[in-house]
Amino acid sequence: MAGKERALSTLFGLLLLASLLPMPSAAQGVVGSISLECGDDPELQVKPGEYEDSVLECTVSNDGTILAENVQISEEWDGVYVNMMVSEDSFTIEAGESETFTVTFSCDERTDASIEYEFTLTATVTAWGPIPVEGTPLSQVANHTGDVTIKEYGFVTLDVPDTSSRNMQTSEEISITFQVDNNGNADDSIEIRITNANELEQLGFTLQSGDFIVARDVQSGGVSEQLEFIIRAPSEADVEIRNVITIEATSTLDDSKDMVDFDLIVEAQQESGGLGSGLSEVSTDDLALYGAIGGGVLFLIFLLVIIGRVSKRSSKGKVATDAPTEPPIEIDDDDEFDFDLDLDLDLGDDEFLSDDFDSMLDDL
Repeated sequence: MAGKERALSTLFGLLLLASLLPMPSAAQGVVGSISLECGDDPELQVKPGEYEDSVLECTVSNDGTILAENVQISEEWDGVYVNMMVSEDSFTIEAGESETFTVTFSCDERTDASIEYEFTLTATVTAWGPIPVEGTPLSQVANHTGDVTIKEYGFVTLDVPDTSSRNMQTSEEISITFQVDNNGNADDSIEIRITNANELEQLGFTLQSGDFIVARDVQSGGVSEQLEFIIRAPSEADVEIRNVITIEATSTLDDSKDMVDFDLIVEAQQESGGLGSGLSEVSTDDLALYGAIGGGVLFLIFLLVIIGRVSKRSSKGKVATDAPTEPPIEIDDDDEFDFDLDLDLDLGDDEFLSDDFDSMLDDL
């Protein structure tokens, strides 16, 4: 009991002495005065490949002018997905001096940007020199309150199912369908554009759907609805037209992007519209039928020509063998002579017809 009374008496004497000392300026603090200052609220970068802890720097000062102070640092924290660690939690600070400490915040990569925690740092004077004051009205405190947040990041994937070259005819329209994946940690409005649209238009392509589409408010970890670009080939192509098309998806949260490209090929008109393509559409059976009809027509024409030639030659032969207009001289002869004469005339006619047919074939 006597020891306790002795300590209180000493404390009272010290306070009385401090009150009697001159205070040359208002800037000088009273005994036990303390302050705590910290930097900007921490924000954690959690993007894969770019992750880093967030470090908050704080300074605690003994604003008194007489005695050193023992200072204790404590924190109020209820974070679950974020960790908080104070580099040093107790100091002995001489009058008018300061000490610096850091508070490190950490979490996992890809942590959702919606997570946010409030924290409070408290600096408490626990002793004036050798005299303990913790828990008494003489113990001064200083606080700093802030929020730790997660920085938003974009992570875009452009999904085009078919990235092979597209073969087109003149004036043909094609549809390029695709979706975008949001692998970032916050909802994102993703912009999709054809980056070389001007180049394609100069070649004669028409972008029926335009060259820019926005997939709005795609949820973190989600996929957009199916989107499409509609492109029409040039109306004329004297030679083959071949050019790459470049499609790019970009996050509006940061500079994250993804790109896909492939060729557009327009066949030359003489290749696509000639006789060859027309014949390719005719079946083998049709060709056989047309060939049979053509052969039959040619045979009929040939037969008609032969008949006409034979008829013409026969008519000329008959004119040449007609009897003279004078009455024939009657000669009495026996039956055998008449038979021989008739036979000779018949043979003569056959030879005449044979010669006539040979001549007709020679003319052909």
